[in-house]
Amino acid sequence: MKSKQKKIFFLSIGIYFLIAYQISAIPDSVFVDDEEFYVDSVLIVGNDITEDFIILRELTFQPGDTVRSSDLLYNRERVFSLRLFNRVSIYPVFRGMHTIIYIDVKEGWYIYPVPFIKRQDKSSNKYSYGINVTYKNFRGRDEILRALISLGYDPYFLIAFENPAVDFENGIGLGFNLSYLKSYNKNSLARSVYGGDFQNKFYTIGTLLKKRLNQFNTIFGVGSFQYIETPGNLFPGFSASGEKIDRTISLGIGYLYDSRDLKQFSQDGVYSLIELVHKGLGINDISYNVLNFDFREYRPFVDGLVAKWRIAFRHTFGGLIPFYDYSYLGYDEYVRGHADDNREGNNFVISSLEFSYPVLKEFDFSIKLPLLPQQLTSARIGIFITAFADAGHAFNNHQRFRLGDLYSGYGVGITFLVLPYNAIRFEYAIGHKKSKGEFLIGTGFSF
Repeated sequence: MKSKQKKIFFLSIGIYFLIAYQISAIPDSVFVDDEEFYVDSVLIVGNDITEDFIILRELTFQPGDTVRSSDLLYNRERVFSLRLFNRVSIYPVFRGMHTIIYIDVKEGWYIYPVPFIKRQDKSSNKYSYGINVTYKNFRGRDEILRALISLGYDPYFLIAFENPAVDFENGIGLGFNLSYLKSYNKNSLARSVYGGDFQNKFYTIGTLLKKRLNQFNTIFGVGSFQYIETPGNLFPGFSASGEKIDRTISLGIGYLYDSRDLKQFSQDGVYSLIELVHKGLGINDISYNVLNFDFREYRPFVDGLVAKWRIAFRHTFGGLIPFYDYSYLGYDEYVRGHADDNREGNNFVISSLEFSYPVLKEFDFSIKLPLLPQQLTSARIGIFITAFADAGHAFNNHQRFRLGDLYSGYGVGITFLVLPYNAIRFEYAIGHKKSKGEFLIGTGFSF
């Protein structure tokens, strides 16, 4: 196994040298011995745009604390998780009796026009395509201005802005969004009653207010107004109000705990989210609730092997729940091995267990090309092999949930990281009681 890994590693290095004018290896924050340091001061260098406090608030230490080398590595990954830098190094410098912790960063490129194509319905060849333009960190405060245009199946348009540090001293963040979505119905009963496919139209104005309690804990509130065009009262559930138009005010609260190291591809830590949203407030007889829960844990073992597991749950309850707000599997959430199986109900539960092992854990890659800034041609590369098992179920409120109703799948894959930008995954999954497996190609991270 070690021989095979070495071959893959050296092959990767050879490819990089063939296409690059320059490949630079960056000093790491990892030390052979897990030494202990007393922190006299912290010095940040390389952040020409980003404000110091955006970096400092990610740290789990401050002057006067004692830290170990492993703590510096963990904090390095937390800073890198901001997705603002192509490179981050954290290391101690000894000057006499004093220890200065240096945080050396390399600013990234903050305007990303990213084209995409996405299969919306995995049971058929229905695709959306478009461009997602993100302008990050334009005032050095980790702000995000985003515009998305998606055409084809389920056209979608979005403008969003978020400032996570409106009031830095009190940890207050604020966000707004405007969107339009023309979405095909996913409910089988609605399709049968209507006599075929139809689309709902969603016009949404949303806001987010959050309070950061510390590095790991955040509470937040959400609010929105939606104007939704439906086919009308053909059958209870086509709309929430019984009319062709739903005008829905939503208010919600939530709590987030996030102690992950590298959020893009975590090796250690816990992510836990719970959110409760009330929709309608009784206006036009609309009144129901949506509860979301998502828990993920990441634990390292020996020699780079990492185990992670997840359980997520979506529960709708209260008054009449419209078909367009049911819980669906087979779209954004799906069980690998059953990616083309569309399941529906008031609720869904989905769980995953995954193991990852590095073929190439980390390699700082840089290439000089004419006309392109080097921030765009620099990235942190990683290659990981994975093994996974998923299970899920969608069901209605009047149905009893039983573990035997879960459908499942398992498989193997390989993930290529190009950080801080994105990842691409190639996976082969076999569904329980299915005659053949399925190949899956996706961007982003499984969880």
